[in-house]
Amino acid sequence: MTLFLVKLTLTPLLMALVSWASRRWGGAIGGLVAGLPLTSGPISIYLALEQGDRFAARAAVGSLTGLCAVTLSYLVYGLARSRGSIGAAVAAALLGFGASMAALRALAPPLAAILLLNIALIVAVFLAARGPGAPAQPVPTPAWDLPARIVASTVMVLLVTLVAPAIGPEFSGLLAPIPVIAWPLIVFVDSQQGAGEAARVVGGLMRGAFGLVAFYAIVALLLPGWGAPWAYALAFLGALATLPPWFLPARPTLRRGA
Repeated sequence: MTLFLVKLTLTPLLMALVSWASRRWGGAIGGLVAGLPLTSGPISIYLALEQGDRFAARAAVGSLTGLCAVTLSYLVYGLARSRGSIGAAVAAALLGFGASMAALRALAPPLAAILLLNIALIVAVFLAARGPGAPAQPVPTPAWDLPARIVASTVMVLLVTLVAPAIGPEFSGLLAPIPVIAWPLIVFVDSQQGAGEAARVVGGLMRGAFGLVAFYAIVALLLPGWGAPWAYALAFLGALATLPPWFLPARPTLRRGA
């Protein structure tokens, strides 16, 4: 019951934080925050507490596989959105996510290959999401906006942790990185501020995704031997360690003859 109450309170608070960051500093920063293990991290901890360390470690390997499918879904969304409506882009992204997750699960690549594939996909989608133009100006949001985001993210967290005992660690891990905050954030930003700002959210997500990869890799490698307190502390520190380079000022370009 205590864990259930934590799930009901922590996810809404995190969703409110990400939404506030997106409105305060723009889609890129909102995406960066949403890309961190804000919901998938707690899900992994819930799995360790409820199902054991080995279950959560195996789930972390599955989560890295699922993260590849999530990253591909962002790419599919962008491609479909450039040719059609938000609804069609969402449908295409979900289809791409399901198909790629099924293919990766069938192939079952080793951990090293999954890590390399994640990094390659993150870099590719980050470069594809970089578009010209100034950030969009914030627009008034309807009263139902934040409650809808909170409900969508909380329901998905509860669903994944509820079915975990029945579906096993690998499939639980595949479901854990489902972007319960990021997907609603992209759709809401797209509908309110346009595809350009949604692309900036995706770019921010890809910045945060490096932290997500670091988190899952550390959990998968250290949790069985080190125990939950040390493994998760180091995993969250590893995720945070990927953030500072994104805030460093860009070096000025030197001109010839200057």
